[in-house]
Amino acid sequence: MTQKLSGMSVAVLSVLLTGTAAAAGNEQGTDTQNGVSGQNSVPGVINAGGFEIKPTLGLSVGTNDNVGLSSGAVPKTSSSFTILRPKVAVDMPTNGQVYSANYSGAYANYTSSSQDNYNDQNFGLAAKNDWTSRVNSLLNFDYSDGHDARNAIPMPGGLTGNISKELWHTTGVKGMAHYGADGAQGQFELTAGQLSKRYDTNFSGITQLYNYDATPVTGSFFYKVAPATHMILQAGTTNYSYQNAAAKIYDSKEQQYMVGVKWDATAKTTGNIRYGSVTKSFNSGFYPTVSSPAWNAAVTWSPRTYSVVNFTLSQAAAEGYTVGSSMISRDSIVNWTHEWSSYIKSMLSYDDGLDTFQGVNEFFKRKTYEAKLSYAVNRRLNAGIDFQNWKRDSNVAGLNYTQSIAMILLDGSL
Repeated sequence: MTQKLSGMSVAVLSVLLTGTAAAAGNEQGTDTQNGVSGQNSVPGVINAGGFEIKPTLGLSVGTNDNVGLSSGAVPKTSSSFTILRPKVAVDMPTNGQVYSANYSGAYANYTSSSQDNYNDQNFGLAAKNDWTSRVNSLLNFDYSDGHDARNAIPMPGGLTGNISKELWHTTGVKGMAHYGADGAQGQFELTAGQLSKRYDTNFSGITQLYNYDATPVTGSFFYKVAPATHMILQAGTTNYSYQNAAAKIYDSKEQQYMVGVKWDATAKTTGNIRYGSVTKSFNSGFYPTVSSPAWNAAVTWSPRTYSVVNFTLSQAAAEGYTVGSSMISRDSIVNWTHEWSSYIKSMLSYDDGLDTFQGVNEFFKRKTYEAKLSYAVNRRLNAGIDFQNWKRDSNVAGLNYTQSIAMILLDGSL
């Protein structure tokens, strides 16, 4: 299997499991929302007896003007913070196979709001195997400890968000099997996974309802219509099973059908665009079936080798924290990275999102802005500054908020 096909397999696997991952941490946001933003430093590699070890260490120091995501009904909590971000990746490549393990953490301390301190971490294992020129596979195991910030998640019945930070963990296994030689007219991929989310705290008195298992299965067929272009046919299903008896009315089967196109390099662009529909039916029949158009588009435009613009458009079903029956989430993201010189890089990003809860009159309108400038002190150390602004508007007044974050970043490797 060539690197080109393996890259397509990895990309497709990531996209197919995005919905499940979003359900696990929805509305928590990325590390960036908590004041974490990597600098893309190229890690040094330690070769040790066939293992390639890549350690990095990041530090973020800054201020957050609304740590608890307050709508203003209660006083906002403003605080300076320090976040330490250790990462280590270990790869063992052998005879065309790659076995790897990785760890990443985000350890945050807020000077004026110790209740919001958090220790998030992720541990993963992966095995990428090229069995023949036609058959390859990718298997991943992931374990994550995470949290929902204060006021991040809605409460059912039109109540405002969680008043305390809530801790959770997820355990997931996902795999992909690919059939088709590089350059073959047709290729096929089958992906399957299992994700379990469990809340470790229940300060709101209701998070035990959010514990669930999800099992996605998706098949994709790729048909070459040009040397660097493939048509895509895709069908998938995900079963959701809630663990608390009071939440069994949310057990559901989600089915998605999509058609699209993927191209590798055409007029300075690469991309993957798919469009279709998603249907969510509930086992108990308590809620009506939800149907919606669905799409996922990721396009990269490189007008210059040192300037790259990424466009991402998506709409998909997601779990809704027992508000209504579920949620339809839509995002439009544009990201521009520009290298002004060999050691100065900038990044501008904008995300416009909408979460519509099904069966109730409730929605979130989300807007995120980010501007970052980084300086390569040397090939092992990057420094930078980062400014972020988050805004959420909702027809539930207590769930509105704005948040601004400014920080200084350091990222280094051995």
